[in-house]
Amino acid sequence: MKKKVSIIIAIVLIILVIFLFFIKNNYNFFKFGNNMSNKSADEIKNYILNIDSFSAEASVTITSNKTTNTYTFNQKIKGNKCVQELLEPENIAGLKILYDGVNIKIENTKIGISKLYENYNCITSNSLWINTFINDYKNETNEKTMYEENNKIILEVKVKNENIYNANKKLYIDKLTGKPVKMEVQDITQNLKVYILYNKVEINTLQEENIIAFKLNGENEVI
Repeated sequence: MKKKVSIIIAIVLIILVIFLFFIKNNYNFFKFGNNMSNKSADEIKNYILNIDSFSAEASVTITSNKTTNTYTFNQKIKGNKCVQELLEPENIAGLKILYDGVNIKIENTKIGISKLYENYNCITSNSLWINTFINDYKNETNEKTMYEENNKIILEVKVKNENIYNANKKLYIDKLTGKPVKMEVQDITQNLKVYILYNKVEINTLQEENIIAFKLNGENEVI
């Protein structure tokens, strides 16, 4: 009987040790990742504006004067390095846009297309990437506001010196998770031009080896 009790106590102690080990190693995750509801709107805003990396699958609807088209992209961003791969529609899937902070490369290995643009400054106006929104919001010359609506924190920025099609941008953030839910880009007359719905969002999890860039000679390298 004593032997059986000793075995039970030993099993309980092992379970307790495993449980404590799990809590210790996941404390930061629970403290920050799962308790974003304890953060203020300002804290969540600062968290988003200072993210180190961002990855997501995004459904993007782009409206021009005559047509509306929807695409699905895979996006990876770390610092000023960006990779965006088109997943849908199927007939042009595989198209990639790679930006290493200075140069941009557009390629589709399925159909053998590859084009390099050196010293490509216009990338800063790419409204499909969240780091463009962050830079716009941080720009002191732009008019920005923050407000809450339906358990979402909304960051809105009116971009000065921008073309008329990207004049107003809104980023919707879930208060419970601290993750972006969607982004809207409006023209100067407040017509919706770009609508981005974020899925499978990960923040600050990308390592340098997750971002593929390129050399000027066309050989891929890991940054």
